[in-house]
Amino acid sequence: MQNRRTFLSLAAASWLPGAAAALAPTGTPPRELARHTLAGPLESLDAVLLELRPGPGPAREHRHTGPVMGYVLEGRVRFGIDHGPGQIIPAGGTFFEPTGALHWTWESADPAAPARVLVFMVVPKGTSGTTAA
Repeated sequence: MQNRRTFLSLAAASWLPGAAAALAPTGTPPRELARHTLAGPLESLDAVLLELRPGPGPAREHRHTGPVMGYVLEGRVRFGIDHGPGQIIPAGGTFFEPTGALHWTWESADPAAPARVLVFMVVPKGTSGTTAA
């Protein structure tokens, strides 16, 4: 239970670029939809719903301690890792972050519309899932 709270706190504080600015206009924080305990060196597989408000958010580079995969439910998301070219992922598209990749951009790609993303994150034991770059 503590790791889940830690993950959600870090998701709100570190994972999103300037989390407060990136949240939906309603101010809803990342919402955990499911958490499945895993065996061996892995703590859990978490499913989280993120709502990004329209327009760019301030950059906040970070890394994840396990792989991350996302599915864009609504809108378009600008996504980039390891200072490679940023990609715009439309609704229905997916993205993937390998363990330890530098996540350098993450925002709604539309200045007038929010984006909603379903994110699946593997959390190794003894980690919160996210670390500063």
